[in-house]
Amino acid sequence: MLDKNRKIVCLILMGFLLVVLQFYLQQSTDPATEFTRHPSALQSSTSERYPLLKKFTTENLVEKNPPFKRIVFWNEAYGSKEYGVGFGRDALRKFGCPVWQCETTDNRTDILTSDAIVFHLRSWTKSDLPERRLPHQRYVFWSIESPAWREYAHADQADEFFNWTMTYRWDSDMAGPYGSIEPIGKVPLHPDEDQMKIYLVNSRKADNYAKGKTKMAAWFVSNCNSKSSRNEFVRELQKYIDVDVYGKCGTMQCSTTTDGQCRDMAAKNYKFFMSLENSLCPDYITEKFFVMMNRTILPIVYGVHDSHEKIAPTHSFINAAKFENVKKLADYLILLDKNDTLYNEYFWWKPHFKVMFSEVFKGMCRLCAALHDKNSPPKIYHDMTGWWEKTVPCLLSPKIV
Repeated sequence: MLDKNRKIVCLILMGFLLVVLQFYLQQSTDPATEFTRHPSALQSSTSERYPLLKKFTTENLVEKNPPFKRIVFWNEAYGSKEYGVGFGRDALRKFGCPVWQCETTDNRTDILTSDAIVFHLRSWTKSDLPERRLPHQRYVFWSIESPAWREYAHADQADEFFNWTMTYRWDSDMAGPYGSIEPIGKVPLHPDEDQMKIYLVNSRKADNYAKGKTKMAAWFVSNCNSKSSRNEFVRELQKYIDVDVYGKCGTMQCSTTTDGQCRDMAAKNYKFFMSLENSLCPDYITEKFFVMMNRTILPIVYGVHDSHEKIAPTHSFINAAKFENVKKLADYLILLDKNDTLYNEYFWWKPHFKVMFSEVFKGMCRLCAALHDKNSPPKIYHDMTGWWEKTVPCLLSPKIV
């Protein structure tokens, strides 16, 4: 009888261990589980994000003649140390910051008189740091690139070092997304089903955005390396429809003199534009998307985190990742090409919204305002790699089917 009870207990324990092992393996391999394991501000609703951005760009100082704060740009960023805003006591005012009373400089001589030191992630290194750090100084982590390119970054050296973060991500202390799409009336960014029916019907009375367009799809690309499989995606799509590739990675060249003129040319002649990022990370939506949303062409994105859906109007772009395979995407594009009514429905939002872009440096405005905030609590990032790379995992080089 005793042996029988022991066997029963052993079987129960083995069963329990198998359940625990299965759960552990699922947690380790299931990407969906990985995302829910790290809740963050990136999961916030769109209704919270745009008011946050508006708050950052409309802050005002109560004090009439506040003392200037000093911001030092420590290291080089893309061949310059001006960090997109320039130097001087007037730089942030010219840049359009509501709180602009901050002097920006790259002069390291009087570093102890500075209130904030901004370090560009890609050229930051622990071998080149200020010799002394004062308690009131804020060290700021700055990047406009995604964490997918970790070979160019040094976040693994940054634990217990940075006080604030300034990136394109919405959970940054100084959020500076590449762009936004803002209402100019009372139409919601994401109308309900009944509202959408009305807007789509009304869109049929508007301009014919397909008129005069004789070509299918265009892609402008100069960086032939990516972590998003975008090259493989376009090659697969080219099996079914014409996609003209301009730039270093393609066979075509734009004859106009500026990037803007090239984009205008694409909007005039093509129905679709490939707005594809070099990496697939939450919130990483660059000018590739916003500058084309500002034109009369339909962007195609490849987004796996629903980031585009959160910041753009419903039914205003096509997300290729939502299709079962590239062939089904191609079939849908062919359908839109043949049906002007369906194609024009994707532009229903144009009279109701405006596209804002080149906002990635607006985090500098928030930085200046935060330095003037006497109630700002102390803060430090104990695990910089965890925040930058693990809290928001990127999807690297997905398989294209």
